[in-house]
Amino acid sequence: MASNPGSDAVLGPHKSMLSGSPRTKKFPLTEQEVFYMNCRAAYLTVFKSSLENIVSKDQLYLGKFFKVEYFALFFEIRNAEQCLKTTLERLEADSKLRWQQFGSHIEGSPERDSSPAPKPSPRIIRKNDQETFSSKGDPSQSLLSATRKFKTSVSFTITMSANSNRESKLTEPNLKDWQCAQSKGCFFLEEDGEVVSHQYKMHIAQRSVLYLTIKPLNLSQTEGKRSPWLSVDTALYILKENEDRAEPQLMCFTELQNREVFGWTGELGPGIYWLIPSTTGCRLKKEIKPVTEEAQLVYRDETGELFLTSEFRSTLSEIFEIIDLDGNGLISLEEYNFFELRTSGEKCDEDAWAVCRENFDTKKNELTRQGFMDLHLMEANDREGDPLDLWVTLHSMGYNKALELTEACPFVINIYAERCKPRIKAIHMEACSGQLERAICKSVLDRSDAKVMDGYENIIVHTCNYDTWITSIIENKSDDKVIIHINNELSRNCVNNRGLSVFAVEVAPRSTMVCQHVMPLNERKEWIYYCVYSLVS
Repeated sequence: MASNPGSDAVLGPHKSMLSGSPRTKKFPLTEQEVFYMNCRAAYLTVFKSSLENIVSKDQLYLGKFFKVEYFALFFEIRNAEQCLKTTLERLEADSKLRWQQFGSHIEGSPERDSSPAPKPSPRIIRKNDQETFSSKGDPSQSLLSATRKFKTSVSFTITMSANSNRESKLTEPNLKDWQCAQSKGCFFLEEDGEVVSHQYKMHIAQRSVLYLTIKPLNLSQTEGKRSPWLSVDTALYILKENEDRAEPQLMCFTELQNREVFGWTGELGPGIYWLIPSTTGCRLKKEIKPVTEEAQLVYRDETGELFLTSEFRSTLSEIFEIIDLDGNGLISLEEYNFFELRTSGEKCDEDAWAVCRENFDTKKNELTRQGFMDLHLMEANDREGDPLDLWVTLHSMGYNKALELTEACPFVINIYAERCKPRIKAIHMEACSGQLERAICKSVLDRSDAKVMDGYENIIVHTCNYDTWITSIIENKSDDKVIIHINNELSRNCVNNRGLSVFAVEVAPRSTMVCQHVMPLNERKEWIYYCVYSLVS
């Protein structure tokens, strides 16, 4: 990849190349694969550390970094070892950052030839270097040398049949005389890929058998048409609140599945329980495909009066369904505040809500669907038809410029109790981390296939197969932080929550962390999980 001295250098798809290891795929690279390949070349040129996130393609423009004395940017496999060493030195120098993700190609579809290719590293070549690199050694020897930097490795292989070939393990009991409580909620994808969702408290008055389910909420108004996010996996972790205010205790989670429904049946004693929704992140991902045409939100008639377009009204109706948590067809102040916190970061107080009730259609002190529409029409009028604020609201709720819900997944929770009336209440909306990660780690530790790193008994990799997904966690019992390199390149028909087939993670001393979740790319086909975990020197 060459450029005239001093000119702007852009890592475009047509300029990417691999030296010493030509890529032999049956199909051309997807836009996403090209993007991640280019990220590898740009990381250490643009940023001081490969730990920093690249959040837009604009950051890949290297003109201001491409100095006059440079002749070319070149992918050189013989430098992989040195690049790895340099990157690890940068990691050691920045103790505040916990995650390490070395660039790798994006996970491909099962139809593509996925023979593992050596991982290239970027190199800056000066004019007087041009002749010196062209005749050096065998690239494969350099790759082998880089591999020897791993102190030890363990591997896992799990072969899973197609989901369509497995019988459902979730059996619904006879619910004829059971009492039910229901609440809706939503997963929202943040700019950094973090997932935010509602979290709940459940009250059980007496010991009872319960049947709990969570599933994506279908908002399609067309008969027979399913909302595209119904393929997103969901789970619900149930933790009991302790009287001494200690860490809540994990009781169970909805690991059994019947199509898009995940559920659990069992007995719980009286008390207050936290319900924490979760999604692996394998299916709910940042949208990369660009939107070519922006939807129109408002228009003016021949008299100049402003109206909402039918497409925007339909979208607002969907949002109304999402934020109407109790499903009564009205929006309470509490429900509206979840919406306000999500879209503006602020709450609506009682006085402001009273003004809202005076100016917009309400029923039983709650906002109706029409009132919700009129509220947004007023917002458009306040900006004289400028839809900027409306787009901020839509993007915050997970919609793209085509009014498609691509970065959120609404869900519904149902709780059935045999002997009492269960109660559920949304308490807050926050990132699915901390308490949730500890719950996931506990659930895996209770039933995992564990392997100890040979020669390093304090470093243990746990892998748990839940029939429809696989979760791995890394336990570090030592007093030192460790870096684990993860390679999924030999897996087949798999997708993980990180979006990379090769990456690395840093595990703090005496801690346990979720390493990855893995699901089938195509549920109708067999999938093979093959992963190598290596301790980096």
